[in-house]
Amino acid sequence: MPLLQKLKIPVADMSSIALQFKETIKARKVTANQEKLAESYEAESIRQTAEDYEQFQLQVNALEQDLKKLAGLAPGEKDKLREKKLIPKYLPIAENYLASGDSYRNPILVEVIIMLMDLGRIPEGLKLAFPALEQKQPMPPRFKKVNLPTFVCDNVLVWANGQLARKDDVEPWFSETFDTLLEDNWKIPREVVAKFHKVAGDIELKQNKLEEALVRFVRATQIDPTGAKCSTKINQLRKKLDNPY
Repeated sequence: MPLLQKLKIPVADMSSIALQFKETIKARKVTANQEKLAESYEAESIRQTAEDYEQFQLQVNALEQDLKKLAGLAPGEKDKLREKKLIPKYLPIAENYLASGDSYRNPILVEVIIMLMDLGRIPEGLKLAFPALEQKQPMPPRFKKVNLPTFVCDNVLVWANGQLARKDDVEPWFSETFDTLLEDNWKIPREVVAKFHKVAGDIELKQNKLEEALVRFVRATQIDPTGAKCSTKINQLRKKLDNPY
């Protein structure tokens, strides 16, 4: 007799325990996969350094000192410091770097992307993120389990879901991110790709593009059968498409 039955645990509780166990195993696999992707991305990251290294390092050192000021602050105070002081100070440096056409490891560029996205300023963050991703800029050392493409995608997904809930625009930024990650084969977990298909389906559903939405939801389920959680929408759409009147 199974141990849980010997302990006289109700069947409903047994099912809940089994589900929690499966979710825990899945979460561990996702984390392990993210770590592998982060390591793989880091191995391919850009290695060049700035020609005027000493001057650039002074700017990096100043940024590191400013970032230390965030430690211990409440979330609202952190956001205020980033919004009022850090982004205005370092955004021009990041923009000038990209405008110069140079290509070297640039932690200032990446930290500005992180700050913008943490504040929900996704369109502005993406303007810097796309070229940074082309250059394979690495994440700061404190991000050991997430590479830059995964960080960008996670933030775009959170932002897009929030925008859709408020009935605000997500385009062209969502589609540009989705198209680019597929075309450039970004090193991101398959679960993240599935989430993009799911959100794309939600967008098409709001536009009454039922067949297109169904294709997206099915694709999300194919990529991540247990995590996509699109079964209800798929069944509803199939019934509606089979009986349009």
